[in-house]
Amino acid sequence: MEATYLIDDKTYDVAKLSAEGQKAFQLLAIAERTVQNTQDSLVINQAAAVALHQKVQEYLNDEALVTEEE
Repeated sequence: MEATYLIDDKTYDVAKLSAEGQKAFQLLAIAERTVQNTQDSLVINQAAAVALHQKVQEYLNDEALVTEEE
């Protein structure tokens, strides 16, 4: 499958770009994958934080409760 770049309703064949253009396209693809992976990690970590808050609350007890006197 050939790589193409779509902008302004025009499609460009990346293989026909200069070597520098092809490299820039490769780096763009890596950057976009990194953004997607980072967004996925954010969702996973947010869900983990919610679950861990719930888990910590299971272990709360009166002995650990801090009063104003302490």
